[in-house]
Amino acid sequence: MRISREQLQRIRGRHFGYRITLAYELSMLLLLPVAQLFPPLLSLLLVGQATVLMVFVSRFSSLRATRPLMYAMGCMAITLEVIWHAAMLWSPVLARQLTLPHVVVWMAFLVLTVVRKVKSLIREPFVTTSVVLGAAAGYLTVGIAGGVLLTAMWVLQPSAFVLSALPPVAGAGAGGVAVAPALMAASFGLLTTAGTAVLIPSNINVQVIANVITISGQLYVAILIALILGRVQKRLS
Repeated sequence: MRISREQLQRIRGRHFGYRITLAYELSMLLLLPVAQLFPPLLSLLLVGQATVLMVFVSRFSSLRATRPLMYAMGCMAITLEVIWHAAMLWSPVLARQLTLPHVVVWMAFLVLTVVRKVKSLIREPFVTTSVVLGAAAGYLTVGIAGGVLLTAMWVLQPSAFVLSALPPVAGAGAGGVAVAPALMAASFGLLTTAGTAVLIPSNINVQVIANVITISGQLYVAILIALILGRVQKRLS
């Protein structure tokens, strides 16, 4: 298969985006303890995550049809993150009202990101190290989406969580910002099936969310491996 110079440049840019995204998401995971000491850092990291996905991945993606939607959802997610975070600190009532649109937009953006990532990966002409790193980045994106879900659940129903397993909070409003790093870490625990102790086992709502996070992670790995191996086998046959 012959590749033009323009296609080669886009592939290189896309592969660089895969590596940057994985490095950023790993750094985000490692910075969660720091975000626990300085809660606004997590919101800044989420804004940075959306920026990285739009600038370094979508820009060079071969999926041009959904690129405008990706940019629109990313900008909406960033805007709502800033407004929601400010409301959590200064107007908890407003924050509760904004929680549902906030989580819906973020989930739509992250799900769109994961779907586009899978489609892009199976369209790659070669399975390289960068492609494998891109697949790993998509897996971590699922964990970040789970953290957003758990944070929204905390704001809407804090009784679904084990308070003794979470950092001390002053109230449900500002508490949403204070516990967000711990809930993000809990999401990665659920994603990797290691589990977490912050959820009330008897609360069906939060248990459903926990199961969705775990199953989504396992399905992502299974589907992506099947698609990539199928593509390699097809090229070898």
